[in-house]
This record gives sequence, structure tokens and C-alpha cells, in this order.
Amino acid sequence: MTEENTAYRERTPWPSWVATIYWVAIMAVVAPLLVGYDTDLPAATRGLLALGLVGLAAGLSRVIGGLTVLVQETRLYLFLGSYPIIKRVVPYAEILRLRSTEYSPIGDFGGWGARGVGRKKAWTARGNRAVVLTLTDDRELYVGSDHPQRLEERIRTTAGDRLG
Repeated sequence: MTEENTAYRERTPWPSWVATIYWVAIMAVVAPLLVGYDTDLPAATRGLLALGLVGLAAGLSRVIGGLTVLVQETRLYLFLGSYPIIKRVVPYAEILRLRSTEYSPIGDFGGWGARGVGRKKAWTARGNRAVVLTLTDDRELYVGSDHPQRLEERIRTTAGDRLG
């Protein structure tokens, strides 16, 4: 999966209100199916379809729900959700500076997730705190965190003199 030893792992889940909206929307689709509203499908078929939809939704929430940050030997490894399908790797050699900050996710990036255009990008799941990495080509990468000072310290400690 990540091929390197991990010195620190930080998982930032979706905020509870996002998870609630997500599951209410899924249930709004599944409930009419279960009760047989406007369908001639047999009950067993409706039940299997509902189970399949809930399973698909659960899998999708594991793939995109939240942010995982791994501080590894030579790099930062970021991915949405719990599985590294949508991912980003940042070698320490590409990081010139880093600092903890507060920012406006909606104002600066239009929300949370993997976002941004041009020289300023963000990988976030919730909140308004992040570690800002200034990269060698003057791009900025905001890495969302519930504990940005701790994440910054772990990056500095693990990277040592390998920072660009």
C-alpha cells in the first residue's frame, strides 16, 4: 500500500453533520424501495437492491470520507478516506517551508476535499486548520488537520534535514 514505514498517522473524519446528511440522503433513496413505493418488484428483489445500495454507499464513504495523512520516512502520503485510491505523495525534498495556520475553506477553496487550482491547493476533510507546505516551485499545499501544530512537529521531526 504505502511501501514505507509510517512514523505518524492522522485521520480526520468527515464532520458529523456531513455524515448525517450523507446517510439521510441514502436512506431517502432506500426507504421507498424497501416499502415497495411505486414498484412491482418482489420484496426479496427490493431487499437485495436496498442492501446493495447501502453497501455501495458504505464503500463510497470509506473511499472519500475524511482525510488520512501518513508521515513516512521520505514523504507525506495523503489520501481521501481510509484507502489510498485518491491520493497525493509529497516528498520531503519538495517541501521548502511549513507552518500551521487557520484559513477559510469555503472562501479560499470553495469547500473541503481535494481542491484548488493554480499554485494553491488543499487536501482537507473538515474545520479551518491546516499545515501549509510551501513547495519548491512556490506552490502551496494546505493539509487539513484537527491538530496542525502536532502534525507540523511530526513532519519536521521525521523529515529532519531532508526538507528541501
